[in-house]
Amino acid sequence: MNTRNLIQALGGYRSVGVRLGKSPTTVHTHMQEGVLPAAWYDALCQIARESDVAEPPRSLFSFLQVGDPSSGEEAA
Repeated sequence: MNTRNLIQALGGYRSVGVRLGKSPTTVHTHMQEGVLPAAWYDALCQIARESDVAEPPRSLFSFLQVGDPSSGEEAA
């Protein structure tokens, strides 16, 4: 599943925008970029359940990643 498949399965970017309180352009832009805002995860999971669609994988969202402590690099 990718962002386009997910958004289409949930009714399209216009419908998803209405449900999220976001403009269709905002939803479409994130869909095109291939990464959705992490803040949308819970809402899109709820819409997916309501639509009898599999919940989206977390990998489609911009969650922060935990750095490798052995690398010695600090997070930006």
